[in-house]
Amino acid sequence: MQGTIKTGTIREERFTVADQHLIDLANDGMPKILCTPWLIWFLEHAARNAMLPLLSPGESTVGVVINVEHTAATPGREACSVASERWSV
Repeated sequence: MQGTIKTGTIREERFTVADQHLIDLANDGMPKILCTPWLIWFLEHAARNAMLPLLSPGESTVGVVINVEHTAATPGREACSVASERWSV
């Protein structure tokens, strides 16, 4: 590792909600929206991408603490963004 990520570092990722990201349990008029597992997938990648500049060749990183509030519905084909923030060690 080539350094330490600073507390307060934020990494934002933007994406468009594709069909594969939609809930598969929508029925009886419930709209198909971004499902929480995919939201977490994007959050995890934002956290990892924040670390990439600090990794030496051949290194990777695992482990994440997730505090998620999924409070708004995002329909398919909509633009969306997620952010990760380093709080502490």
